[in-house]
Amino acid sequence: MAPVSPDPNDVVIAVAQMVGGPDIGANLEAIARLTAEAASRGARLVVFPEAAMFDFTASAEAIAAVARSEGIRFEAALRDLAIEHDVAIVAGLYGEGQGRLATNTMVAWSPEGTVLGRYEKLHLYDAFHYRESEKNQTAPLQPDFGELTLFELDGLRFGLMNCYDIRFPEMSRLLVDRGADVLLVASGWVSGPLKELHWQTLLQARAIENTCFVAASCQPPPLSVGHSMIIDPAGLPTALVAAEQGLAIARISRARLLEVRRTLPCLEHRRYAIVQKT
Repeated sequence: MAPVSPDPNDVVIAVAQMVGGPDIGANLEAIARLTAEAASRGARLVVFPEAAMFDFTASAEAIAAVARSEGIRFEAALRDLAIEHDVAIVAGLYGEGQGRLATNTMVAWSPEGTVLGRYEKLHLYDAFHYRESEKNQTAPLQPDFGELTLFELDGLRFGLMNCYDIRFPEMSRLLVDRGADVLLVASGWVSGPLKELHWQTLLQARAIENTCFVAASCQPPPLSVGHSMIIDPAGLPTALVAAEQGLAIARISRARLLEVRRTLPCLEHRRYAIVQKT
């Protein structure tokens, strides 16, 4: 049987698994290396983890200081990489917050180097004996769910989520209600008992219930669980990088999205809507 030619409307995307350590220069070198590899393999979009800029285990004071002194330079370096390799880049970084706190932020750059979207983490990880709210400020809610961030690239619409956000299915549903075909997740999913199970189960659930693609980038062990992956709208992981640093790359298509939604029209069968918590 002759091989099936790729649909020219398909989009190749990559999720990168790397450590965001205390050396910002080393982090940028890893991002540059992985971006170049992804672009050489045909990727149009590369997603990097939460806190790819700097060590998320550092003190609140250290994170805030780095956000103030290095945030602009770090963003400029990622913008330049996007332009150099003609790819969109999504990455987790720290921005300057109010007072002693930083912002835990995802930023998306276009292949032309323009900002496609900026998302400040909504759900801070105050769980499993960890207190993220002592390091990062809580993002405010805005009218008409303006706190949510989506962007378009190559005919597909992407919605941004950050780590702990995936435990809140109403957020992914709202992004899909606003047209997201693909959920992009940046994470430093902290290691611990059953945490790999939680991570993969939640990612697959978000794909299945919303009949959408999910592309999730995580930092690797030992601090985080790794298992960066790309998931089909029917819930099947189609690309995975387990414990090492590296890339998971997959081809995604609107045709596949529509095929799954025709077979499983659960979005059309909904009886409830979502409202903001006041």
